[in-house]
Amino acid sequence: MSQFYTSSLINIIHYLSESLIQCDANTRIAELFGDEFDDVDFEMALCCFEATHRVAFRDELQNVPIDQYEELTIEEFLDKYLDPVEQEDELFITKRFRLFEEALTRALLEEGSGPQPFG
Repeated sequence: MSQFYTSSLINIIHYLSESLIQCDANTRIAELFGDEFDDVDFEMALCCFEATHRVAFRDELQNVPIDQYEELTIEEFLDKYLDPVEQEDELFITKRFRLFEEALTRALLEEGSGPQPFG
């Protein structure tokens, strides 16, 4: 994948982690995760990347458990899962943010800190 895309994803990760995560093209995906940055933050970074560049990650990525790509470097991850074709669907970004919303909701429910009913 181009150095531009790799650099862009790294900059997004730095920004979202408030510069707590320092990484480069050779950083393994697993090395990103910790107290400051988790899998939901990573999904947000991917969503921001897609919105920034109007390119999509391959649909298959949604069904791939993190442990199947966590040993890939950031550069390898982009090479394997990014489809660099510009998206023309006017709802592309809206659909991507909806996917992120669903992932966030699942994560909150799994942690038991999801929305609580009144009463």
